[in-house]
Amino acid sequence: MGFTLSSFAQTSDAETEAIVNLLGVQKKEAIAKLVQVSGKDSVAFWKIYDEYQQKNLATAKSRIKLYEQTAHAYGNMTPATADSLANKYFENRVGQEKSLEEYYKKIKAATNAVVAFEFYQAEVYLLTQIRASIMQQIPTYGQVEAARKNR
Repeated sequence: MGFTLSSFAQTSDAETEAIVNLLGVQKKEAIAKLVQVSGKDSVAFWKIYDEYQQKNLATAKSRIKLYEQTAHAYGNMTPATADSLANKYFENRVGQEKSLEEYYKKIKAATNAVVAFEFYQAEVYLLTQIRASIMQQIPTYGQVEAARKNR
């Protein structure tokens, strides 16, 4: 799941789609290991999980585009650009959190609260890991500025 800043420097819609699909497949495999579900609950869970993944494609694509916009902004960061990017990240995160809550409730209703909680924990864990992996490879704006000054 490792990416570099250059990965986000210029991604086409097809590339963004491919990245999101690959992450989706990897996440689903990880969820299968982290969420213990069987029998009729398994059928209901995976149906709802697939719906969750499909619904969140736009959010994931938006996040990747934000990384790209961030990379482009590093060359000419202004207070307005910084504020705009921060607000877009907040919107993206809030949308993702609302979706997670919505699907927690759907999974709980279709299976039980334990399965839903396992889904919640696994999803938050994986989202955090993916974000951390990406962010570790993208320097902060402060790091970029410090490197420019040291040249």
